[in-house]
Amino acid sequence: MIKGLIGRGERGTTISRLKSQADSRVWAIGAALAVVTASGCSSAHPILEPYGKTYYLDGAGGLGFGQRDVPEGLRRGRYRGDCEVFDWSITRNPLLDQVDPLGFNKLAARSLAHRIKGYKQKYPDNHVNIIALSAGTGVTVWALERLKGEYKVNNVFFVGSSLAHSYDMDQALKSVEGKVFVYHSPRDMILPWVKLFGTVDGRLGSKVAGQLGLRIKESYGGKVVNIGWEKKWERLGWSGGHTDCVGRSFVQYEIARRLKVAPRRAPSEKNPAATADQSAGRNSAPSRNRSKK
Repeated sequence: MIKGLIGRGERGTTISRLKSQADSRVWAIGAALAVVTASGCSSAHPILEPYGKTYYLDGAGGLGFGQRDVPEGLRRGRYRGDCEVFDWSITRNPLLDQVDPLGFNKLAARSLAHRIKGYKQKYPDNHVNIIALSAGTGVTVWALERLKGEYKVNNVFFVGSSLAHSYDMDQALKSVEGKVFVYHSPRDMILPWVKLFGTVDGRLGSKVAGQLGLRIKESYGGKVVNIGWEKKWERLGWSGGHTDCVGRSFVQYEIARRLKVAPRRAPSEKNPAATADQSAGRNSAPSRNRSKK
C-alpha cells in the first residue's frame, strides 16, 4: 500500500513538472513574440525625427495596405516629420489578428506605447500622431490607454475602424492632446463581416465604428470627431471602401492638412486627372532657404 502511495506521489510530481515545463514554454513563446513585436518592421528615419513623428498601423494580417502610400502621402502633403510604419501583426492572419484569441494585440499595444514613450522622452516638445487602419485602431487605443496620460500624442486618425461603435474612449483620450478623427463609411464591404466574427475589442453582433463612427459622450469634450464619407472624396481615391482611405492622394490632401500642415490644392472635380502623382515634383518638402525679396 505504501509502495502504491509512493507511486501515485511520483506520478503527481511528474505531472506537475510537465505542467510547469509547458507553462514555461508558453511564457517563453510569449516573450519571444513580444520581442519580435517590439523590434517590428520599422521604417523609421532618424534624420526626420527631430521634426515630429507619425506612426502608421496597417490592418489585420499586416497585408501592406497604406504602408507605402501613407508615408508618401504625408511627404507630398508637406509633413516634415518621420512617418514610421509600425508592423504589429504577429500571426499574418487577418482573422486571427481580428479576433485575437491569444492576446497578441495587447502585446503589440504595449510595444507601441513603449515606442511613443521613448520618442517623447527624447523630443518632449514634438508632436506624435497616429494613423490606424481597421484592426490597427484597436492596437492604437490600447497603446493610448497604457500611456495613462503620462505621455500624450497630438492627433489620431481612425480609418475603416473595426472597433465597436460603442467602445469607451475615456481612458484612451487621457493620452490625446488634439483630436481623434474617425473616418467612417456605410459603403465599406468588409466591416459587415465583423458583426459575424467580432469587433477587434471582442464584441459579437456590435455596430462597427468604421461604418457609423464612434458613439459620442459628453465626457470626451469634443475630442472625438466622426467624419462620414462624402462623394467628393472619390476624386482623392476614397470610394468609401475599406482600404482605399489610406491611398496616397487622400492622405496628402485630407489627413496631412489636419496635422496642421499647409495644404496643397486638392485635385479639381472638373479635372480629376490632376492628381498628386502628376504634381509630385511640385509637392516636395519646402526648402529651408527662403528666396530673397
